[in-house]
Amino acid sequence: MELDLLPSQLRRELEKSYNQVPPINRILVRKLIQNAFDRPPEEVFQSFEPDAFAAASLGQVHRARTMDGREIAVKVQYPGIRTTIVNDIQLIKNLLRPLDEYEMMVTALKEIEERLLEEIDYCREAEHAAFFARNLRCKGFRVPEVHPQWSTDTILSTGLAPGQPLNEWTRTEQDQERRDIVAQALQDMFLHSLYELHCIHADPNPGNFIVDRDLNISLIDFGCVKRLEKGFVKNYAKLAGVAAAGDQVSYMQVLKSMNVLKSRMDSKTEAEIGRLLYPISCWFGRLFEKETFDFKANQNFFQEARELTKPLYRYRKHADINPHFIFLDRTRYGLLRIFEQLGARVKFRNPYEWEKG
Repeated sequence: MELDLLPSQLRRELEKSYNQVPPINRILVRKLIQNAFDRPPEEVFQSFEPDAFAAASLGQVHRARTMDGREIAVKVQYPGIRTTIVNDIQLIKNLLRPLDEYEMMVTALKEIEERLLEEIDYCREAEHAAFFARNLRCKGFRVPEVHPQWSTDTILSTGLAPGQPLNEWTRTEQDQERRDIVAQALQDMFLHSLYELHCIHADPNPGNFIVDRDLNISLIDFGCVKRLEKGFVKNYAKLAGVAAAGDQVSYMQVLKSMNVLKSRMDSKTEAEIGRLLYPISCWFGRLFEKETFDFKANQNFFQEARELTKPLYRYRKHADINPHFIFLDRTRYGLLRIFEQLGARVKFRNPYEWEKG
């Protein structure tokens, strides 16, 4: 999400990870299929391409044709990934233990670990995909069908999504109006998911949005999905309104009610934190000031946010972590960075977060 902070050569390499990574050995892929189905690939599928055509977070994706002639995408999980995740999280906990903020950070790590372990359960991912296929009511969006007969807890087979991954589409599509349409569709999908479904696709990797010629978008990779409590979503809806209104007192009250700031602090500290948070709320509120926000015309938008948040670091002991925010903020911020890459003009005013007058 912060690729602009890195040298251009490194940035280009990291961008490949959106949907490309070095593949695992062909022989190992064959063994994984054999272990999952108790049969070799040629007995499970009419044809199976041993070379992956895309990366998929904690696995890789292969083209295959079923015995009845259907073209499908088969996601194969990297072997041993569960052990790697558990060991890495424990290592980070051990490194953080001496810090004063350890208890707060452990709350965040627990949330991250839970989502990562969900992501390697392909049966759960299939349930997530089915949920969005049934309930996502956004024009122009598709969710590829899951094929349970060719899926296990480590293998997931779905329909192939037509089009290009968003990062590739962005490099070739120069028409500003078409870029705006795609950006607005992603914004509207996020709002519908958050406020109507209370459940968001929480991996805003450009490789997870496949755009076709008619600007239909296939939403793929449902490993990272975050369900949110109704009360939390109701409070979260207030943030944009008070930010756009520049209401510092209400902004502080909402953050306290959502367990982002500790309720007990001396009046001087609270006033200072409020003074530092006010311009940050105004920064977010800028998205709602006009009918559309033009990212191409506001190229310093994210740099401004970085500068505004730096002084808050010294007050970190007065902060709490509401785990709901971790993947919600990741998703919303990730989409904003995508809109920046598109140079898009996006309408942020919406009936959930904005009231005229």
